[in-house]
Order: sequence, then C-alpha cells, then structure tokens
Amino acid sequence: MSRHGLSSYCIFDHLNKKFFILSMKFKKQTYSTAVADHIKRKIQQGELLPGQAIKEVALSQDLGISRAPIREALESLVQEGLVTSEPQKGKRVRIMTPQEIEWSYKVGGILEATGVCDSLHLWKNIEINELVHILDGMYAKSLQARDLAELSDLDNTFHDTLLMHCDNQYLISLARQSCATISKYLMYKQWMSFYSPNEFYKRHLIIVEAMIDRDLNKVMHLIRKHYNDLGSRMALIAKD
Repeated sequence: MSRHGLSSYCIFDHLNKKFFILSMKFKKQTYSTAVADHIKRKIQQGELLPGQAIKEVALSQDLGISRAPIREALESLVQEGLVTSEPQKGKRVRIMTPQEIEWSYKVGGILEATGVCDSLHLWKNIEINELVHILDGMYAKSLQARDLAELSDLDNTFHDTLLMHCDNQYLISLARQSCATISKYLMYKQWMSFYSPNEFYKRHLIIVEAMIDRDLNKVMHLIRKHYNDLGSRMALIAKD
C-alpha cells in the first residue's frame, strides 16, 4: 500500500473500550476496514502465524464489536489472499508452499515489467525526476535505517509510481495481489532481513537508471530479476 492515500488510522485500546477509529482530517473508515487492518497488522507482526485459525468470537470479544464487521473483514482478506476459508475449518492465515511463493513473485515481476514497459513512452522527464526523488529518499533513509521496515513505505511508493501510466487496472491489481501479501504480511519479518538497506537501495537504483535511459529491454529484465531474486529467497526460507 502506498503511503499516499492512507486516510485514517485505527487504534485498538485493550485497556479501555478496546476499539475505536481515529479520523482527524479524512473520511472515517468502516468497522470492517478497521478490523481488516487490525488483522493484517497481527499477521505482519507475527502475532497470527500461517495456518493459525482466526476466530470470529474471540475477535468480537477482544475488540468489543459485533461479529458482522469481523465476518465482512475476513471475507475481504480471503479475496486479498491473506486468509483461507475451508468448510469445517473456518478461516485461517494462508499457508504458501515454496513453489507457490516463487511462482507468485515470477508472475508479479512479469506483470509489473509489462505494465511499465508498455507505458514507458508516456513518461515525461519531470516524472522520471519524481522517481529519482523517491530514490533519493530511499538512499537517505538507507544510511540510518536498521532494517527494511523503515524503507517499506518508500518501496510501495516506488513500485506504485512505476505503474503510474499503466491504464490496465486489472494488470495492476493482479501484480500487487501476486506477491505483496507475502513480503508485506505473511513473510514480512523475513523480508526485512533479506537485504541490507544499502543493498535494497541499489536494487532500485539500477531500475531507475534503466528508466532514465528508456531502455525497454533492460527495464523488462531488471524488474523481472528484481522480483525473481526476492521470490527465490522467500521460497528458500519457506523450505526450512
């Protein structure tokens, strides 16, 4: 998720009423959206592990709300690929095999590279400069960052910007769904340790350099390699 477009923040206070939504300048979130974000954070932080059951009743009691928005939130997470639903087993955090992980990143790389290359002719120099500005921010943070968690938002913004001229929303949606759930949620803690902040910056630098040169073949190759390399590392960890 890009850091642009975040409209409000959910705060769950387990010492008081346990659940309320803070909205200062932006449109208030629905309960179901707030619950979905809450579950995502628990997955991201390792409080809910792959294969672990997600109980509607427990969440309802914990958050102090009815089960209806929780049920709606879980259905939305099923659609996103973070949660699975099986008869008699209920809802569980998704488990992915190493092969599924590797395939997901390959697909994500193919889709993003295609979307970028098909629309590269539309990029203006000022928009290339926007990408360079994001990269500059990534470099500045990489000098002080302890891990990739501090670069996560910039990573999202970078990849969203790459597809700014792609008008195929279906392609964009599939590209994001293919692997974002893995690196930013299901295997977030592992993702944070795969590269040093400086290595992370350099992985994005070479893509920007190819974009500046408007070298279609190189852009295609580097974006696909960007995803394939990460997918291979993710899959290797999942085998252990």
